[in-house]
Amino acid sequence: MTPLRSNDGKLLSVAFAPDGQRVASGGQGKVVHVWSIVTGRETLPPLRGHSDRINSVAYSPDGKLIASGSDDKTVRLWNSETGQHVSVLKGHTDEINEIVFSPNGRLLASVSKDQTVRLWNSHTGEPVGDPLIGLENTGRCLGFSPDGKWLAAGSETDCRIRLWDMETLELTPAIITGRCHVVTLAFSSDGSQLWSPAGMHCIQSWDPQTGCEHPGSSLPGHSSWTTSIKLSPDGSFLASASFDGTIKIWEPVINVERRVQLLQVHSDSVTSVSVSHDGGFIVSGSNDKSVRIWDASNGAARLPPLLGHEARVYAVTISPDSSLIASASEDRTVRLWNAHTGEPDGEILQDHGGSMKAVMFSQDGRWLATGSDDKTVRVWDITTRQVATFGRLSCKRSVFAVAFSPDNRLLAAGDAGGCAYIWLAGTDQQVHAPFQVNSKAIWSIFWSPDAMKIVFGVQDSTVCVWDVEGGHQVFVLAEHSGPVRSVAYSPDNRYIASASEDKTVRIWDANTGTSLLVLRGHIAWVRSVVFTPNGRSIISGGQDANIIRTWDLEAALLLPSQAGHDPLSRLGSATFDDDGWLVGSSGELLLWLPVHYRGYFQLPPCTMIIGSQQVNLTFDDGTQWGDQWTACWRGSAHPFGRKSS
Repeated sequence: MTPLRSNDGKLLSVAFAPDGQRVASGGQGKVVHVWSIVTGRETLPPLRGHSDRINSVAYSPDGKLIASGSDDKTVRLWNSETGQHVSVLKGHTDEINEIVFSPNGRLLASVSKDQTVRLWNSHTGEPVGDPLIGLENTGRCLGFSPDGKWLAAGSETDCRIRLWDMETLELTPAIITGRCHVVTLAFSSDGSQLWSPAGMHCIQSWDPQTGCEHPGSSLPGHSSWTTSIKLSPDGSFLASASFDGTIKIWEPVINVERRVQLLQVHSDSVTSVSVSHDGGFIVSGSNDKSVRIWDASNGAARLPPLLGHEARVYAVTISPDSSLIASASEDRTVRLWNAHTGEPDGEILQDHGGSMKAVMFSQDGRWLATGSDDKTVRVWDITTRQVATFGRLSCKRSVFAVAFSPDNRLLAAGDAGGCAYIWLAGTDQQVHAPFQVNSKAIWSIFWSPDAMKIVFGVQDSTVCVWDVEGGHQVFVLAEHSGPVRSVAYSPDNRYIASASEDKTVRIWDANTGTSLLVLRGHIAWVRSVVFTPNGRSIISGGQDANIIRTWDLEAALLLPSQAGHDPLSRLGSATFDDDGWLVGSSGELLLWLPVHYRGYFQLPPCTMIIGSQQVNLTFDDGTQWGDQWTACWRGSAHPFGRKSS
């Protein structure tokens, strides 16, 4: 075939039309050229409008539009049939490095040197939402997952990939940290893998939900930096190009045995956990739209997933007699389930005008309270399955948390503006005027067992404790480094537990506010925490590998005094650093663990991991202990651990 040539400088980007008959190109000449693959000639006059070089061009999935992104800080849209200029998209404050259409063609994403990703309506050219923040360096490349669920962006200098949930436009907790500049990335056809350069000589597959490497997926071979990665439409082949002048074709097969080994409790993040009042079972809700029931003694699934919700499940609760489960969902409904059979129990509860964010049974099981984005609390009569006559309670902002007091006398709620409300249960009468706990959203509420205090988990990373009768703040606990998603009192009123986006669960003295313990083990946001009814254990769930962890509270509180010189005794106070080293309380490197096992590794005082085959260590057969991974690790893949000096 005759080469397609332009006379206006280097070409920096090309894109095929969906029909494969045309190709668009852009580069230093500041214009877009459109060529016929059959004749090798331009089908349109050059598309002019940019005032600086063009770094990226893209066709919409239906082939009707061509988009171009430029160093002039703008994106332009063109009619692909006529060449007519459709619109210019302005908002970026620095050079635009890549643009890409969503799979359905409704959105156009652009990433810039200004460290932001912007979304645009491809039909109107208007911005969609606020700029997506999360990149810490120059944004270099972009990619949508094939189902449009995720948008990934790679940074050129900090070697990281960040992902956004396209339903909520929120940054996910997954942080993919490679070992070189991320100048290109590509999703697999089913969206389960995200490929990017992993160093000068190889490319690597990552799990977009957890940010972990897929074991056995590293593809070595190039002798210089990888500059581009593309997957075939059917996902059977992967092509990579390099500065070494070669293009390599791969069959991107991941070690199936290891993937099967890492079974998950849900196929997406765990948003809420609850324990039955008899302590016999645990219920979890998830972004995967399902509810699951687990045996509290061994972590086994009691029943198949409870399916019916049409969107993510934000909250779950169990009735006082342990016979019913209630689940609140983004689909604006509450569903009731028989806790013994898993079957739906009665009609779906529908009355809210927004997503359902909170749900809780009253202590006598007569009422069910729900909170919603529609700025209201509803109280439902469990007997009639209707909203009670007094049960439409108004708030100022979206309601993220509701809780009945242990004596069943009061009902509390917290909203997105940091305001708290307390009503007499069974009425619409407020005990006193709404009070401002914080200026940021209240994510969680829990009453003390004596009903004298309320603890709030707040978006600004604090835990706030209030005296209910006096109406004043007792203390603010401010040691978390991320929003506090969930809080709970121990049944004996001695402890408060808090779960945070900083990946930790903290235990506090409920009387003094003193920080007693930090439970580390989760490798992503922790979104829910509860005490077991006997107060001896804590259960937590979150977004790391979508699993649930149980912790021995008594053992945890003893760990600091029991740490000795034996390596095993030091594991209880250890935590993983960013490089995969298990680090002791004094900063010593204990051992290195491959990335795909870290989320499933069971450290004291964690007693069980539900929904996954946990990773256990044995110390026989001459296992080496210390800070040299070359002596400890015998795997076939290079582990990239950090050596101690």
